[in-house]
Amino acid sequence: MSYAKLSDMLDLALELRASSIGLTIDQLMDRTDRSRKTVERMLQGLADLGLDAEPSRLESDHHLTKRWRLRNDLPGPILALQPPERAALERHLQALPEGAATRALAKLLAGQKPLSNHLAVDQEELISRTAHIGRTGPRTQADEAQMAIFERAIQGFEKLEMRYRAVGRPRATWRIVDPLGLLFGRFGYLVAAREGIVVTYRLDLIDDVRPTGRIFEAPRGWNMKDWAANSFGIYHGDDILEVRLRFTGEAAKRAERVRFHPSQKMRKTRGDLVVELCCQGHRELIHELCHPDWLGQVKIEAPVSLRDEFDEYVEQLRRVTA
Repeated sequence: MSYAKLSDMLDLALELRASSIGLTIDQLMDRTDRSRKTVERMLQGLADLGLDAEPSRLESDHHLTKRWRLRNDLPGPILALQPPERAALERHLQALPEGAATRALAKLLAGQKPLSNHLAVDQEELISRTAHIGRTGPRTQADEAQMAIFERAIQGFEKLEMRYRAVGRPRATWRIVDPLGLLFGRFGYLVAAREGIVVTYRLDLIDDVRPTGRIFEAPRGWNMKDWAANSFGIYHGDDILEVRLRFTGEAAKRAERVRFHPSQKMRKTRGDLVVELCCQGHRELIHELCHPDWLGQVKIEAPVSLRDEFDEYVEQLRRVTA
C-alpha cells in the first residue's frame, strides 16, 4: 500500500473517531472528496488494518440513515499531534474569545507532548506577530504551502519575493517585502514593510512567493498588536481620529454588548449609549454603522469630518437603491 493511500485512510479514521454519532457515506464523500466506491474501499481498507468501521443507525434519526463509526480506539501515536499541528492549535487558541471552545482546546493541548524549547520560542514569536480582527461571515482560505513560507520568514526576519495581483490591476507584479506579521479578518493579510512603509497584502491575491535567504531588520519599536489595534478593521493609512458615537433606542441596548474597538469607552446618558474610541480605518467604521442593527439609531457626534463622510455615504446608498 502506498504512503498516500495509507495517509488517506488514517485521515478517514480520524474523521470517524472524532464524530460522536458517526458519519454517513455522503458525509465521508464530502470530507474526503472521494467517490462513493472509493470511500467504501477505504472503509474496507481500515478493516484490513485492524480498525473496524461498523454501520449504525440513530433511533432519533427519522430517516434511519446508516452511519459509520470506529469500533475500537485509535493507537496513541496516531492521535499525537505533530509539532506543526500543535503550533497551529496554539496560535488558534490565542485568537479565540474566552468560552467553551478555548477550554476544550486547552484540555486537548494539555494532553499532548509540549513543543521543544526551540520550537516554543519560535512559536511565541509568531503568535506575537499575528493578529485577528473578529468578523463573522465568509472568509477566504489561505494556501497552506504559502502560509508555511510566510511563517518561516516572519520568524526568521527573511525577505520574501512575491508576485502580487493588486485589486483593480490587470496583471500581477513581482516585489520584495519584509514580512512583519499576519492579520486575519474577512480576508487574510500579510503585513510587510516595503521601502520603509508598512502595508498589507491580501493572501488570496499573492500568486507566488519565494524565500530570498536575505535577512532584514524590523522597524525599531514596531509592534504588531499595537499596530493592528490602531485601526477599526484592516485598513491603515488614514489619520487616527477620536470618534464619539451616540446610539439610541434598541440599538443602544444591543451596542452595550458589542466590543467595537479595543480603545472604546462607554457611558449611558438619558437612555442613550455614548461610545468613544480612537482609530483609523474610517471607511470600515462607516460600513459597520450602516449595518441594519445601527442605521437610523446611531449618530456620529465627533469628528464632524467623519459625520459628513458617513452622511455622504448613506446618501449614495439611497440613490443606488432608489
